[in-house]
Amino acid sequence: MIPNSKLILGPPGCGKTYRLIQEIKGALEAGTHPSRIGVISFTRKAIEEMVTRSCAELSLEPTDFPYMRTSHSFGFNGLGLQSQDVMQVSDYQEVGAIVGLDFEGNDRTSVDDGINLPTLGGSGAQYLQMITRARYRMISLDREFNEAADRTLFYPKLKQVSAQIEEYKQRMSKYDFVDMIDKYIEIGEPPHLDYLFIDEAQDFTPLQWEMAKKLADFSQHTIIAGDDDQAVHRWTGVNVDLFINSSDDVEILKQSYRIPESVHRLSQHIVKKITSRVDKEFLAREELGEVEFVWNMEDIPFSEGSWTVMARTNTYVREMAKWFYKTGFKFSIKGRSSISEKLIENIMAWDELCQDKKLGVERIKKLYSGLPKQGDDAVVKRGATKRLDTLEPEDELDMAALMSDYGLLRGADHAAYDVLKVAHSMRLYIEAIQRRGDNLLSPPRINISTFHAMKGGEDDNCVVYTASTKACVESKHPDDEHRAFYVGVTRARHSLYILQSNNNYRYTI
Repeated sequence: MIPNSKLILGPPGCGKTYRLIQEIKGALEAGTHPSRIGVISFTRKAIEEMVTRSCAELSLEPTDFPYMRTSHSFGFNGLGLQSQDVMQVSDYQEVGAIVGLDFEGNDRTSVDDGINLPTLGGSGAQYLQMITRARYRMISLDREFNEAADRTLFYPKLKQVSAQIEEYKQRMSKYDFVDMIDKYIEIGEPPHLDYLFIDEAQDFTPLQWEMAKKLADFSQHTIIAGDDDQAVHRWTGVNVDLFINSSDDVEILKQSYRIPESVHRLSQHIVKKITSRVDKEFLAREELGEVEFVWNMEDIPFSEGSWTVMARTNTYVREMAKWFYKTGFKFSIKGRSSISEKLIENIMAWDELCQDKKLGVERIKKLYSGLPKQGDDAVVKRGATKRLDTLEPEDELDMAALMSDYGLLRGADHAAYDVLKVAHSMRLYIEAIQRRGDNLLSPPRINISTFHAMKGGEDDNCVVYTASTKACVESKHPDDEHRAFYVGVTRARHSLYILQSNNNYRYTI
């Protein structure tokens, strides 16, 4: 329980962020300086949305709000850390060499991503995840090991890895992501705030709640916001009961501005299965909408409109991507298009040159960057791009000029696919997209995502695939499965398609 606090429960599409911004606006109008308003949240996505919308609404700049941060960013900045102070892959590899385990991965020292578990791979990754989760839950390694019941890990090795990491960090003066929160709770000096907003608070671990409480102790007013029904990160150490019991002053936002009636009815059927929750009825918007149950992707009208297709795991996301690739639909995963915009631009540029058209210098430079420059397959001479630097930005050149003066080695008798070394499968995919009449350079209309990655998002048309996994279906925490699919179905603004699965492990809606 946090003293002098208020808990705002925001069911899907009920304008939680708008409600918080109105609170901020009211505080500013009452004379509060922006630097005395703090927002702490689980992810950078939530913070960026709050900062962007606050600045747009209130005509301010992001720098006016120095205390809108993720929990890790609060710790990183509050402790005065630099990127070199953070544990890198190479540091874990040194530890791994001592304990006989491998650590693989890429360096990630950004502290604004809401990172809760290391993204490392290798034989040491599971041990590190268990150590990290125990620390976020503020429990002993022994208890975490017993509750996880992972028979592929060995308790003596777990203790060894934990001790060796701590010894290494002390010796090298290094911090990991958990330390940023843990040490801030211990020695950090919180800012004195008039208002503290704890957003997406249902996703806070016990350790993050301790940080939030410390910040709240230095704040006159604390507003907590989130939705316990959308708490889908228990695997990181989240205890949703801490959110539910965080304040005795509770306000429930009751009108959804996203969900139509048919989607709302289905969502309520799912949410009623959750055993540990705050009972909160909320209203659908005045549109019937559409819910369809289908067995095949071919039965879904993907040819028009904006779509988000969601699945329980990344494995299923990749399976769906293969279907869209095979059938010639352009799509995106995690914001990355299924086809490179640069590749399409270069194909178009080459085709225009083959038609005796002239191109501007910048387009030619982009084309040259994608052309082979070595060996028998070379299309342009090495160093040719430097010759283009002598031209004026507004200059234009045709293929003849490029071949005679600017190092181009192949001409119009070579197709774009050949000179750009486009794989045969990609050629077929591009041609299939063109047959559908889609603009190759337009943003993808179809997004494929896990439920977790779409939390907070929405789309006109959504697909929820009911396939799950043995671990999810047979989990001793069945509420996790209900919450995940509840998040999935409540992303739809107009049409929702439930794609039924024949898998042995699936969710029954």
